[in-house]
Formats: sequence, structure tokens, C-alpha cells
Amino acid sequence: MQTTKLIVARHGNTFNKGDVVLRVGSRTNLPLTEEGHEQGRRLGAKLREMNLYPTRFYAAPLRRAVETSLEIASQFELGAPPQIADFLTELDYGEDDGRPDKEVVKRLGALEANSSDLSPEELETLGKEALRRWDAERILPVGWRFLQDRVNKLEDDWRAFGRMIAKKYPAETIVATTSNGIARFSLGLLPPSEKRPDDTKLSTGAFGVFELEAGFWKLKNWNAK
Repeated sequence: MQTTKLIVARHGNTFNKGDVVLRVGSRTNLPLTEEGHEQGRRLGAKLREMNLYPTRFYAAPLRRAVETSLEIASQFELGAPPQIADFLTELDYGEDDGRPDKEVVKRLGALEANSSDLSPEELETLGKEALRRWDAERILPVGWRFLQDRVNKLEDDWRAFGRMIAKKYPAETIVATTSNGIARFSLGLLPPSEKRPDDTKLSTGAFGVFELEAGFWKLKNWNAK
């Protein structure tokens, strides 16, 4: 018996080797690099290898997500553009959006310390630790606490999306392409008793696979490449 499946995909690379890496949020609408396009195609090929054949595609309304979605779909001769889902849009990092990561780390470090009198090395250490807590524990840095309301809604948004596709597209395989900041909250689809991955990050061009079993979502794979 076929089941409803949800593939949560992270877009491909937006920086080439040697580029200054920026904090890429919803304001920074970068296209994929050539490697990023290839990652999308490889992702589609991997799904075929795993006997996962998508029937519908959703994406954030950002170039990197839409272009990745199209590359995945190209491996299945499905050339139609993805349906846009606004909740998949990456977070808006305010004044840090589009700034070099090194500058962002120091600014966040100063806000964590509530001081600019520390050495650059100390500010960098505080900033990196704030970002580590955000990545590992979903605790927003002081400088990003304006995002708390949006972050609080993300798991509910994923659960609503899961209910929608289960009702409208039973036994189909859906791909939702987004950014890491949003993708990791898809784990909120799982029942509280279900084990989560120790590392919730999705690498660029990687994906997770959920299956609906007896009315509950189960995680079958995470950070597959």
C-alpha cells in the first residue's frame, strides 16, 4: 500500500569557492551557482535511486529554492514550476541579512556581551557561541530576538502543511524546497515520542524523508545527500 511521503529539501550552493560568505536570509535573494544547480540535479537522481518519485513540488519564493526545485523536477521530466509556499521562506535576519558572516558574528557577540569593550577575539567567541546555540538548541541570539514570534510558529506551519498534503494528496510524494533555517523545524511533524536526529541541520543540496503511517509522520531519512 502506498503512503504519503514528504521530502524536505535544502537548496543548493549560492556561493562559489573564494566568495565572501554572507548571512543569507529572505532579503538576500541569491541565485544558485553552477555547483548549486548540479546539487539539485544530483538530489533528484538520488531520489530516483531510492525509488522516490515526486508528483508535486513546493518551494519558498526565493530564487535559490525555486531553481533547486526545478533541477530536482528535471530528473523526473516534470518541468512545471513549483507551487510557492510562503511559510518556506527563510528568516529575515534584519540588518544582518546579506552581511558577511564575520561581521555578523562580531555584532552578535557584542550584543550578547552588551558591550563593545571586549577584544575582537572575545566578541567573535561570544558570537560563534550564540550561533551554535541557535543551530543546536534553537535559542535565538540576543540580536535576533525580534524573530521569536516567527520561530514560534514554524513547527505549527509544518504541521498544517503536513495535514494539507495528507488530505489533498494521499499516497503522493511531495517535495518542499527551502533553507536550513526553516527545514529543521519540519521535525515538528513527528510525534513527541519519536526520536529526532542529534544534528538537525540539513546540508546544502541534502534532504529528509517523512512518511505518513497510521496517521502519524515518521522520519525515514535525514540529511541524505
